[in-house]
Amino acid sequence: MPYLLDIHELAELLGRSPETIKKDIRRNHLAVPPRLHIPGTRLLRWRRADVEAWLAEHVVGGAE
Repeated sequence: MPYLLDIHELAELLGRSPETIKKDIRRNHLAVPPRLHIPGTRLLRWRRADVEAWLAEHVVGGAE
């Protein structure tokens, strides 16, 4: 089973506050990595692999 990040771990990884991430989920869902929806709960969780893939998609420039 993949490791799941909670909002505090995601915030630390992205260098943002949990409050900012919650606002972005409501206002601009493209500003945060895709999250999991766990049926029957309101938990916010992210798979580490999804977060890493999302970050890789947003790299600007790079080594040539």
